[in-house]
Amino acid sequence: SSGINAEYGEMEKQKTAAGHFYTDPADGTCYEWDETRRAWFPRITDDFLAVYQISYGVTDQVESAAAVSTLTQPPASTPSIQPLEEDTPTHENTTTTSTTPDLDTAASNSQLAKKKAKKAPEWFQLEEEKNTWVYVSGLPLTMSSEEFLELMGKYGIVAEHAETEKKKFKMYTDGEGHFKGDAKVCYFRRESIAIAIQMLNGVKLSGGNTKVKVEPAKFELKGEFDPKLKPKKRNNIKKKKKNRQENLLDWRERAGGGELKDKHAKIVILHNCFDPKEFLEDACQITEIRDDIREECEKLGPTKKVIIFDRHPQGVVSVKFGTYEAADEAVKLFQGRWFGGKQIAAALWDGVTDYAIEETEGEREARLASWHKFIEDGGERENAV
Repeated sequence: SSGINAEYGEMEKQKTAAGHFYTDPADGTCYEWDETRRAWFPRITDDFLAVYQISYGVTDQVESAAAVSTLTQPPASTPSIQPLEEDTPTHENTTTTSTTPDLDTAASNSQLAKKKAKKAPEWFQLEEEKNTWVYVSGLPLTMSSEEFLELMGKYGIVAEHAETEKKKFKMYTDGEGHFKGDAKVCYFRRESIAIAIQMLNGVKLSGGNTKVKVEPAKFELKGEFDPKLKPKKRNNIKKKKKNRQENLLDWRERAGGGELKDKHAKIVILHNCFDPKEFLEDACQITEIRDDIREECEKLGPTKKVIIFDRHPQGVVSVKFGTYEAADEAVKLFQGRWFGGKQIAAALWDGVTDYAIEETEGEREARLASWHKFIEDGGERENAV
């Protein structure tokens, strides 16, 4: 203890007198005081580098240290090995760590080798609640992309890319570009996967040699995932994509003037267009009435569908237009108008009422009996002629 204090005091005296330098009397090592770090460090001189290189070889760290030392330190004659901290200034407490540069270099090279080593691709599965991709195999080799999208579109809405608005799907091909019979598609809703599996799995399609297999898709990770490399989508693209998705599931649409309307507001319901008993005598009148109403409606705009509810006692007909404006004009045109001796009542569909009336068992038997009688009467007339 007394020896340590005496040596430390001697170092402090030389620091003041000799300009922050101290020579250890035990082995002749020269130290320099670093005011910033408040510690003694060995002076790196040409003699020190020569001894170090003879003992441990040449390293980049030693060369860089030599470049710095020649610019910042005055020449000295005694080499040194290890810094001496102010808290432990004695030579007895110092330890030699001259091999540290080599160990650090080896560790650094090892880490670089690991980073450069290519990781083998491995299969992984997305979280169930996030995966909306489905993998389909056993498809006909002659199937086109349009036919594949039409097939998979029966079980749900196919998702689109935010930037290109193209459908998200992939059909796998061989080296020559020929379809291999397997593909994958991304649905907008996860529920569509279960529907596709239930309806399509195990089915043999026309032109195919095997049964179709449908399952949730798995993905192959190539290399290591780096979130920094993931492209950042602009906020406006995300907003547009979100709006399109909401529109697909919304029961409302925007009319020409920007007003938000229910989708069923394009459907017009016409009452009192016919008497259902007329169809029992001549079923061809159903087609005639449908054609007459469609002809009038097409004068107002594109007409998508005309349905005759032939069993409804109020003689109901529904007309679906392509635009809201045409539907509004149809209500004005048909309301109070006379058709086949009957006054029509027109209104937009409320989206709830079901005008279809199922045939009862008694009505079915009566209709079949009437049909058989008609056939028999017709046969007798033909024989009579």
